[in-house]
Amino acid sequence: MAALYGLVDAARDDRLFDLIVAAPDYECLFGGRLELARRRASPYIVRLDDNLALVKAWNTVGRGQSWGITCLAENPLPEVRRHFRNFLQAQLPNGRRVLFRFWDPRVWRVYLPTCNAQELVIWFQDVIHYSCESENGGGTLTYWLRAGILKIIESPERIHSS
Repeated sequence: MAALYGLVDAARDDRLFDLIVAAPDYECLFGGRLELARRRASPYIVRLDDNLALVKAWNTVGRGQSWGITCLAENPLPEVRRHFRNFLQAQLPNGRRVLFRFWDPRVWRVYLPTCNAQELVIWFQDVIHYSCESENGGGTLTYWLRAGILKIIESPERIHSS
């Protein structure tokens, strides 16, 4: 059965870390042991449920605040996390490697439509669809890959796990 996961940037709001760690199923996207200050500012993957305080806050005070993106995936959280860890770095034209903040909706909305067909297949491997807030935070953009073509649908919906 598919599950909804949030890729949440704890650095975006002081409240987020506590909301994330209150969820029963979450992991930091970064590996290794991190000091508390770094953990509080890291990106996380969280299995979302409509009853979570995180979802309730994201749908109210978090709208328009670029807290993160969501994805619907068939795999359990550790496998989905492993998939996303492949995208944590990007190589700049000068060869320098940098942190790629794909979980930021401001980055996601610009980046994903620029991907070629091969890149899209990699992003959608084991992912049914992605969603993020629209630019003004008033709606939701959902990204589907259908027959190798990226489809983007805008709706007024909020985050729902069902």
